[in-house]
Amino acid sequence: MFLYLPKHFDENEWFIIIILVLSIFLVRLPKRLPTEVFYLIVLFIMAVPSIIDYSIAAMPPYDLYRMNDSEKLEVFDILLIGVYIPFGYLCVYLYGWFQPKKMKSVLYILSWALLATCFEFIMVKLHIFTYHGWSLAYSFPTYLFVISLFLSYYEFLLFHYKKKVECKLHHKNT
Repeated sequence: MFLYLPKHFDENEWFIIIILVLSIFLVRLPKRLPTEVFYLIVLFIMAVPSIIDYSIAAMPPYDLYRMNDSEKLEVFDILLIGVYIPFGYLCVYLYGWFQPKKMKSVLYILSWALLATCFEFIMVKLHIFTYHGWSLAYSFPTYLFVISLFLSYYEFLLFHYKKKVECKLHHKNT
């Protein structure tokens, strides 16, 4: 497989570069996640949207939208994966900070799904996504699912991390 350069360097490439540069500032946030959990969350944030995008966007029989300018795999298609990282990480980071329970958790997920849909709307306007069979209306329920999945995975990892730490403390004290 060969990665192609864009035919035209325009607003979609600039947007991806700007988001990636801005994401560097996330490193400056105070550490809230254990290192192991952080890496697993970031890998999950990269994997899930990529699998969804390439399953329904790039591969037949669906082929519902195009990413960037070309049907060929471009360098910026790969860099687009990096755009999901700051968004997903900030969602998980703030969830861990606020620790919403019950109805507030539902509102948190709804808010992030709406924010993600608005973010996608901007990406459509900048021609990062070009729909031909997909609609922005389909994105909101997709984001509800994906964000719920991210946060469930985060809770799962945190539960097992705490269990591991407790086990180590127990063995250390005996």
